[in-house]
Amino acid sequence: MNLKNHKFLQVGLGSMGKRRIRNLLFNGIKAEQIFGFDISADHCHEAEQRYGIKTFSDFKDAVRIKPDAMIISTVPNAHHRYFLYAAKHKINFFVEATTVEKGYDKLFSLLDDSFVAAPSCTFRYFPAIKIIKKIVRSGRIGKILSFTYHLGQYLPDWHPWEDYRRIYFAQKETGGCREMFVFELIWLLDLLGSKVKKVKGFVKKISDLEMPADDVYSANLLFENNVVGNMMIDVISRWPFRTLRLIGTEGILEWEWLAYQLKIFNVKNKKWKTLKIKKGRKEKGYVATEDMYQEEMDHFLKALKREKKYPYSFREDQTILKTLVKLEKNSHEN
Repeated sequence: MNLKNHKFLQVGLGSMGKRRIRNLLFNGIKAEQIFGFDISADHCHEAEQRYGIKTFSDFKDAVRIKPDAMIISTVPNAHHRYFLYAAKHKINFFVEATTVEKGYDKLFSLLDDSFVAAPSCTFRYFPAIKIIKKIVRSGRIGKILSFTYHLGQYLPDWHPWEDYRRIYFAQKETGGCREMFVFELIWLLDLLGSKVKKVKGFVKKISDLEMPADDVYSANLLFENNVVGNMMIDVISRWPFRTLRLIGTEGILEWEWLAYQLKIFNVKNKKWKTLKIKKGRKEKGYVATEDMYQEEMDHFLKALKREKKYPYSFREDQTILKTLVKLEKNSHEN
């Protein structure tokens, strides 16, 4: 199937919405095929000036173009308004990672094979994580027994051009820690090849950041394959990092995100080996590189053409969201 006549409606023209427009352009979709919607006139104007697309500030006007696909990049607690519209009208859609389960039960009754429904799983496409997965699957460090993982970032640095106190990731329901707990667990579950069986831990606000959202999520996880893990998400670290340590029966793997390297310890020769990872291209003002987002969009486009099945489902996403809720419930009970 050729997509040259397909119309793409980008719903939400904030930071991620603009990134998704760049992803579409990178993957060969022409500017005249891309339309934008945002309730902010400023966001619409910026997208028009920067990317040469036509935009709308009224959703009813936007859908009159009869889009073949929708890319939904609004705040998480508004996702359901648009993916339910897309599903009811059998429109292909892609939606960013969320923190809320709103609309999921209604969505499941609408899903069928006539259209693609794709929840984001961005970090599965991150070069380092693809390499880690290949190493784990090869058995190089043996059977995985346990892991520790810590993501640390400073919330005001996420969008330095905006007042963090006014952004969705500073709010209780859509907080940065909630979002990143889900975001990271998506690729960790894929890496470990198992689902979470039990979760315990605590959720808390410990900093002086001016927001209602919790700023630390600490979880102890037991997986169905008996892997035990500890996962810490915080938005108070003044330097961004993702640190992973995998313990296997035949070795250890360590990864530090912005060091762009992996270290592997082999039991047989008692030595560490360091693997360098190529740096991707960054957009100005962003920490994460563009390559994983570009590849994710390419996979969505291939799914539209029926060349490749999209690798992540709403059922899987709901399972992870329920794990998030269980962690929060366990923390409150304790």
